[in-house]
Amino acid sequence: MTDGKENFPRRDERVIYGVKKRGGAEKKEPRRRTQKPQGTEKRKAQGRISRRKMVLGVGVFILLLLLFLLVRKNGTEVFVGTESVGVLEGRGTNSQTIIDTIETQLAGTVGTEVKLNEEIKTERIHIGGSRKKDVCTLEHLIPKIRNMVTYKVNAAIIMIDGGKGVVLANQEQANKVLDAIKEPYLPAEGVTATVEWVENVTVAADYVDSEEVLSQEDAIASLQSTTTVTGTYTVQSNDALYKIAQNYECSLEDLLKLNEGITVNTGIRVGQVLNVPISKPKISVKTIETQVLTTVEPKTYEYQMDNTQPKSYQKVVQQGRAGQKKSTIQITRINGFVQEEKETAKEITTEPVPEIIIRGTL
Repeated sequence: MTDGKENFPRRDERVIYGVKKRGGAEKKEPRRRTQKPQGTEKRKAQGRISRRKMVLGVGVFILLLLLFLLVRKNGTEVFVGTESVGVLEGRGTNSQTIIDTIETQLAGTVGTEVKLNEEIKTERIHIGGSRKKDVCTLEHLIPKIRNMVTYKVNAAIIMIDGGKGVVLANQEQANKVLDAIKEPYLPAEGVTATVEWVENVTVAADYVDSEEVLSQEDAIASLQSTTTVTGTYTVQSNDALYKIAQNYECSLEDLLKLNEGITVNTGIRVGQVLNVPISKPKISVKTIETQVLTTVEPKTYEYQMDNTQPKSYQKVVQQGRAGQKKSTIQITRINGFVQEEKETAKEITTEPVPEIIIRGTL
């Protein structure tokens, strides 16, 4: 049996792979290069360029993303006029939202529509490290702004002869004030009368500063506050100077000063027009009352001449008698004071009988 070692060549007989013996000497045979397919090198170069572009693109994207995160407008700064009042996170709140919210809250408080005087603005900003301390919620910001702003209210203005009289919160309150001023001068039940204003009084709606709005009590007091002016009064039967002075709450001396040529000795007559001091409120109530009265129709006198009797002779030959009439009387008052009283119509119900008197002429 042959040993396996005998089949294995000796060390000195081994031939290096790829080396051939020439002339007793060993010579390395050059390795053959494997021929690469055409275009491979070009594709590798293109691949390297694509990878560089991709890396560059990713770098630029990351840089832009970081830059965007650093400068993006992620908040809203709120201004009242030019004053910054706070910063809100996000971009969902605009100035009109804030205005509507505050005006609605104020309207619920004052009972009528309101309009803010100050301008409220919003500006988109980036909330950086220095601005984070200013960040707050809308719920926190609204009360702060509400305490800063002033506002106009949609109020009812009582206009007097085209000028502003007093301001009430609404039309209903204005009507109540006017009714309260008229109430003391309304005629008694069953009396026919018209009630109107001496001045041109209207109610207009407009926006005014909230400080101008008065309570009903203050508005009444303001409209009833008076200034003293000179008016006129027509003397009625049974009048006297001291009575007229008392009616107009002045002294007799003040009444005489307003009426030159009149003294306590000269007296007054029915139908005479006197100057009187009148305490005139901002608005005055005029009532024109119509009354139908049964009054006396005075008798008349007829004189007959008798040339057979001396001048001192006088004799009643027919006794006269007063009649009766139904008179329609119109009484005009301003703030309760009689300004005029006149008969507008009459109907004789009982004819008066004239009294006939004979007088001598000798």
